[in-house]
Amino acid sequence: MPGNGLNRRLIPLAVGLAAVIIIAVAALATRQTEEPMSSAAQPGASRPPAAPAKSNFGDIVWHESPTPAPATVFKNEAGTEISLADFKGKVLVVNFWATWCAPCVKEMPTLDGLQAQLGGADFEVLAISQDREGAQVALPFMDTNGWSHLARYTESGARFAKDAGLRGLPTSLIIDKTGNEVGRVEGDTDWSSPEIEQSLRELIGRS
Repeated sequence: MPGNGLNRRLIPLAVGLAAVIIIAVAALATRQTEEPMSSAAQPGASRPPAAPAKSNFGDIVWHESPTPAPATVFKNEAGTEISLADFKGKVLVVNFWATWCAPCVKEMPTLDGLQAQLGGADFEVLAISQDREGAQVALPFMDTNGWSHLARYTESGARFAKDAGLRGLPTSLIIDKTGNEVGRVEGDTDWSSPEIEQSLRELIGRS
């Protein structure tokens, strides 16, 4: 009968339409389930993702309490043994570097400039080479690079690594006029920055 043929044609259409409705409902339910989870990662959500820890690499970290500067013996250009105690009364930036250390070489021109800017009776940059070969390597290297404002100091026995607790090169200690370490920089930094210069001038101005 004609009605039976029509019914047979409508059944597949009805089944297909039902399948489409089921898929649409399932997709909507899945989306509603996922949206609250993703919103937590958006700014202002109740449970934002944890922010990465801030790194102090290359920044001056000022100590809460001063600590005595290491008493390690090193050598000046003439080969005379000296220590940081010989510079008491000056604010010091004591930089540990080596010719093979690329970040050390990168920051050295700004240390040379800092000595030219602030160096005098109250301030000095001590760039102390940690090269194992000592003066025979470090001094010509400094001459070649034209770091003319820095005095040349060496300590080839790696004693500062232990005494000053160095974790790598370059590292710089900030020493006050009384001979105490009041700050430290691990990694290279730009010593020509106005902020660093101002901080050092304030330290120099203290009695």
